[in-house]
Amino acid sequence: MGEWSSVRARVVESPAALARLAPAWWSLLDRAACPQPSRTPLWQRTWWSVFGGEGGRQLAVVVVESGGEIIGIVPLARRWAVRGGVLPVRTLELLGSGEPREDEIFSEYIGAIAAAGYDEHVSRAFADLACSEGMGPWDELLMPAMSSEDPMVPCLRDALSAKGAIVQVRATHECPFLALPPTWEEYLSRLPGQRRYLVRRTLRDLDAWAGPGGAVLRRASDADELALGWGILRALHADRWGGPGVFASSRFCQFHEAITPELLRGHGGGLDLLWLEIRGEPVAAAYNIVYRGHVQFYQSGRKLDVPKGVRPGLGLQILAIRRAIEAGCKSYDFLAQADQYKQKLALGESRHLLTLSAVAPTLRARASSDVRRTARKIWSLARGWKSRARPVAAPSRS
Repeated sequence: MGEWSSVRARVVESPAALARLAPAWWSLLDRAACPQPSRTPLWQRTWWSVFGGEGGRQLAVVVVESGGEIIGIVPLARRWAVRGGVLPVRTLELLGSGEPREDEIFSEYIGAIAAAGYDEHVSRAFADLACSEGMGPWDELLMPAMSSEDPMVPCLRDALSAKGAIVQVRATHECPFLALPPTWEEYLSRLPGQRRYLVRRTLRDLDAWAGPGGAVLRRASDADELALGWGILRALHADRWGGPGVFASSRFCQFHEAITPELLRGHGGGLDLLWLEIRGEPVAAAYNIVYRGHVQFYQSGRKLDVPKGVRPGLGLQILAIRRAIEAGCKSYDFLAQADQYKQKLALGESRHLLTLSAVAPTLRARASSDVRRTARKIWSLARGWKSRARPVAAPSRS
């Protein structure tokens, strides 16, 4: 492990420099304690190509080196952002976050990257740079959707606090996941009785509906099948939600249409674009990302017009889990939102998404934070007064 005196941090501010950084970034992920598909250059640079020109964003990717070797990357962008509809704030945000809600990519487990054993070094170097003039003026640092298992979170909190920043870490969404056993039979044996019955009953009902040949799980394996599967996913997602859902956003589609061919080729992970067929008709689809032996369930859709009691969406999830076990994968992650069906298929394990926010250690940043906090309180009180002033409706006489 290198000496602290040799650790240096610099800022990458142009797309061209970011492109040149990509090979070293990939290499760093091989040495990182908490690598994720959302932290790869494929995901991050694609996100920047879609959203980087919006709202005056500027790249501010911090690269930390020791002895000429890159030991950490903190992928950030700077922009003026309006928080809570109150005041514009000079903000540093993680790449992969902060896009408009209607275009949101849902980049879970983003964050800073550090070579294993260098978490504190990278955090201290970043805090030194950010809390000096090295990154220019800023008021708020916002790092959302980080994993509760990421060792960089407490290191960043402590390093920024030591420099006088006001730091808060809060949990947001729960992410159920399943540490996969070596065999399907062992997975079933670990499920409580009622949930084991649900799994078996769901598969039996699907096969009974399908008739001879049973339900068939398909997977996109080439460009033509990717196009077919993508169309199936969009159609079934629209069926499930009564409209295009997330695919209504052209930028959401642009992002995924850029990365899925790369994932299919094995660049930056792998792609399991799956669909379930009953008598040749697709009835459920799922978009899963496979990275270093870990499967992440990203998006889905299902047919609603099915016989009573048949659960095609749940059935597809069960078959995807079985496929992951048979492929020797290590885990199956349902990502954010602890929906009931996810809890039933998991074995009680979960992690949380964390948001780290920090107010810069400057008088301007703290004054701005105080003004925003006061304005939010006044706005909240005003809404309460308005609500109490409304006339109470007379009780119905019907």
